Amino acid sequence: MDQPEKNRVDNHIFDKAGIISTSDKPKFEWLLDLIQKESGIDIKCLFLKTIRHTTVEEVAVNKMDEYGIGGKGKKQRGILFLFVLDKQKLRIEVGYGLEAYLPDIFVGYLIRNHADAFFEASNPSLGLRLLIRILQHRIREAALNKKYDPSILENGVKLPHLSGGAGASKKVGTDGSDQPFMDDQYDNEDKKQFVATNTVKGTFNNYIAWLYGRKFDPDVDLFTKDSIPVLNNLPMTPAYFDYILMMVVGNQHKIIKREDLAILYFTDDPLATPLFFNKIDGKWRMNIVAEIRNSQNHVGGVYSWAFNTDSKGEFTTTFNDLLVNIRGYHRFKDGDNRELPVQVDIQKNS
Repeated sequence: MDQPEKNRVDNHIFDKAGIISTSDKPKFEWLLDLIQKESGIDIKCLFLKTIRHTTVEEVAVNKMDEYGIGGKGKKQRGILFLFVLDKQKLRIEVGYGLEAYLPDIFVGYLIRNHADAFFEASNPSLGLRLLIRILQHRIREAALNKKYDPSILENGVKLPHLSGGAGASKKVGTDGSDQPFMDDQYDNEDKKQFVATNTVKGTFNNYIAWLYGRKFDPDVDLFTKDSIPVLNNLPMTPAYFDYILMMVVGNQHKIIKREDLAILYFTDDPLATPLFFNKIDGKWRMNIVAEIRNSQNHVGGVYSWAFNTDSKGEFTTTFNDLLVNIRGYHRFKDGDNRELPVQVDIQKNS
């Protein structure tokens, strides 16, 4: 029996094909509920075993209306992830009210360069979670009146235009690849350009060059030794790699050095998290472990991240005087602290 109309409005996950584990489903419901409270955008996931002879594009359009995803008419602010098991086809349908936020070129790119890898690796749950993270970042950018600009990737992947209305679809997980994630390696000669330098700025510039190199090979001299195994364990896709690149390239930033520690934070983008550096043997290397430990991601509030002052690590004690408490979020005093125009701020004021 199909779900009652009330649940169709309130719920976000409709898994009739056994794609998402029982333990993961409440986590997705919680995350997507927070995103809706933050942005007013309704994201639903529908996974079906079969649609028989109907096309996935037709089903997506019908389900957007049937489930009332994002409201009706031209103000429809909703997104549907539709996956059909027997066709191995994924469709992302975008409501009329979000076409300017999420153009076809962006949506199709996400499927080809991210979701495909996780279906191929039989881990669609993780792929969906990271896909939602990339999508939410784009929604936040749009809320701050920042247009999607693929030209930043002009040194990397080319993005062909996708026609056919709002949204995109593609067969996923069917290329038979033994390694669906990025695992390219540089030869020793190429690695010489991706090294730590005696300045933070120099190391940061080489990190940008590493991102533009389009190969996910963490075994380079840019990172601290304990950061390399952390990076190697990441299931990296081209789209997630570009998501990292687009957060750091071209943004204004400030570098603060104190003895053998340094922080780089951004002053014209409230969404970009800070970068952390250690001076080792006279060279400044990026500390990814410190970045994970000290940057807290937030959903459902006026800020997407905050400095984790509870970590009590060396970066917290060294740079604590640079921070200010804004409504419960610890941020850099002279960073970009523009607030997201959220529907509901669930973060308690302090």
